[in-house]
Amino acid sequence: MPPQQSAVVQSRRSIEAISIWALFATIIVSLFVFLPSSVVPTNATKAFVLASGTLITLALFILARLSRGNVILPPLLLVGALWLPAIAYALSTVFSGAPFSMTLWGVAFEPDTLGVMLTAAVLGTLAAFMLRRPEQYKTFLKVSAYALGVFAILEVLVIIIGQISPTTISPAFSLVGSIDDQAYLLGLGVIALLITFRFIEVTKKMYRALLISGVLALFLLAIANSSVVWILIALVALGLFVEAVMQRGPKSGESDMGDTVVVMETALEGDEGTHSLVLPLVVLAISLFFLISGTLGGALANALHVNVVNVRPSWQSTFGVTRGAYSATPIFGSGPATFGSEWLKYRDASLNTTVFWNTDFSSGIGFVPTSLVTTGIVGGLAWLAFLALLIIFGLRMIVLRAPVDPFIRYVAMLSFIGAIYLFVNAIFGLPNVVILVLGFVFAGLFISTMRFASGAEQRGIVFSKSPRLGFVIVFLLTILLLGSVVAGYTVVERYVATSQLASASASYAAGNLDAAEQAAQSSIAFAPTASAYQIQAVVASGRLAKIVSSTTMTTATAQKDFQTALSAGINAGLTATKLNPSDYQNWIILGNLYAQAVPLNVAQAYESAKTAYQKAMALNPTNPQIPYVMAQLDIAHKDNKAAEADLKQAIALKQDYTAAIFLLSQLEVQDGNVKDALAASLAAAYFQPNDPNILFQVGILAAAQNDLATAGAALKQAVEVNPQFANARYFLAAVYAKQGDLAGAVKEMQAIADISAENATAVASQLTTLKAGKNPFPANLLSLPGTPVTP
Repeated sequence: MPPQQSAVVQSRRSIEAISIWALFATIIVSLFVFLPSSVVPTNATKAFVLASGTLITLALFILARLSRGNVILPPLLLVGALWLPAIAYALSTVFSGAPFSMTLWGVAFEPDTLGVMLTAAVLGTLAAFMLRRPEQYKTFLKVSAYALGVFAILEVLVIIIGQISPTTISPAFSLVGSIDDQAYLLGLGVIALLITFRFIEVTKKMYRALLISGVLALFLLAIANSSVVWILIALVALGLFVEAVMQRGPKSGESDMGDTVVVMETALEGDEGTHSLVLPLVVLAISLFFLISGTLGGALANALHVNVVNVRPSWQSTFGVTRGAYSATPIFGSGPATFGSEWLKYRDASLNTTVFWNTDFSSGIGFVPTSLVTTGIVGGLAWLAFLALLIIFGLRMIVLRAPVDPFIRYVAMLSFIGAIYLFVNAIFGLPNVVILVLGFVFAGLFISTMRFASGAEQRGIVFSKSPRLGFVIVFLLTILLLGSVVAGYTVVERYVATSQLASASASYAAGNLDAAEQAAQSSIAFAPTASAYQIQAVVASGRLAKIVSSTTMTTATAQKDFQTALSAGINAGLTATKLNPSDYQNWIILGNLYAQAVPLNVAQAYESAKTAYQKAMALNPTNPQIPYVMAQLDIAHKDNKAAEADLKQAIALKQDYTAAIFLLSQLEVQDGNVKDALAASLAAAYFQPNDPNILFQVGILAAAQNDLATAGAALKQAVEVNPQFANARYFLAAVYAKQGDLAGAVKEMQAIADISAENATAVASQLTTLKAGKNPFPANLLSLPGTPVTP
């Protein structure tokens, strides 16, 4: 071969090698990347790395194929199946009517979005096309093994450092995302190690390194204590153990039956090096141990201060939302990234009796069940078809058409089981974007090994030998290359916008309205989203509050600034409702802006606020906070009758809504209905003597009549029934203080402070005053500031 031609070939191969390393780097960097000092969510950064890395890898792959003039094809049927979920997301985006800005990347690159599913499908497809040689499989597995070892060591170091200096790093911190995501990844690592030890002969040095990684992974899994992960590991370990026993027949000179026990004992002694049956048997025993003694893992996590509460809807709640969503949009669902809106519409009102009554869940019990809501029947069929084809082709290849090469057979089994493991976790859990995409990569790797199945033929297209087809493929690849450049630009824009949005939220929380406004405007410049305009609206609301409370501004200046801030806030609020009309919070914020103008008798302010709140109520019909806010609006409008009706609606939705109970009591006092209201409350208490909410209302109304004895008795009984009833303790302390029992008041206030750090901060000044021997409460107990502590 001439030197010039050799250099060209070498250049082509280098581009291909670079593209493969870009694939590896995309996965590894997304696994380890985090920004400790940034307000940007870690998962958003990981999703950005995956999306941008996928586009770079795609561009390099196209350049490699164009330079080599051919495309080597994996089995295309399963590649097509790999795209079914992404196609379902695309159809849902087009036909569901959900805002495109929301369905593409969500608020912060959430997994249940079209962009993430396209990233997963593209990366899985690239794995199927690019990894096609045994040496490439070996490189992938070596890189993965090193990554697993480094990851396990770093996570153990995090726990150790967290015990010594928890202010430096939390023991619950995980590089991959959450503790659940860590469990998914480590479970995959343990399964991969079991399969490797069973089918591959490794060097003693590598064996020890992998064994140490496996022990560390099991330790970390014990802390995470995920039942689903333990079950899947146990099933794989059991399968490998049974398979190994079935493969071990009698040795030469041994009878078929008489020496069975001897053969088993020899096997368990590990006489075949890394192929010993001991490892799967030990892992099986550990898995069953933690499954049976479920509290042990929790005790270990508590001892190491790895306390993470994983709260998500139940299967029943998720299916309830699914039924409600299908009643309106059955075919294409509500649209990607819209589960939160559907949850608020169709959630069970009985949740108002739990501590999660005001939690807005953005996903269901698992990723795939969430997808059934957002992508409808089309999405459900897509997932079913993809998983069914993956299982059918996988079992057929491993059982009936296993590759002749033992290493290829091992890679096929590892990738197939790994993909199934990850997708099962996606059904029963909520993996982040890295774990989800990893499932598609393993599926792509398995598809790649199918070219080596027994009787299979590897096919390809040489552009010069098929001019017409080659022209079409080259044209499409060129368009795809240009499209990847454009897509890369939009991904960067969206990530910068997300970063600025997170900065705006942090600045607003810190009270820096100017910085929040500037960051929100910067976010809008890169990608106009409803969330950014929402920040602008709440910043305007904060400015209005400052103007109203100002004592230094002249009247003319205050009026001018108020009008400017109100106009800017309303414009931002209206834009937010247009960009995402299904988000009830946009309507609440808009209503709050109009409501601030109601006391100033601004024309149509009350009607506009009422309309906005009613639209929010239609989107979130079981939220008692919305009718409570509407009652406050009615009070500002001097319509106490309407306010009472709204408060009764709020209390009907949540019977222990103390803020609404207290405000209703204040209105009844103002209307002169104290006696009737107290009589009704006493009658209710007679039939339900252990209802703390009724007792609370009795206490408030009795205090309004200055009947401190009745008030004290009712409130005392309320806290005896429910010792965590902080607001009842607060008013009981006020009653004690008015009666001169400062010691009793101190006791109640201290009990409130012991409930939570938030409550301790809320009552700190009153508690200090009481300990100084003074009464910090007003003479009129009904003028107390509502419910100053959390329930």
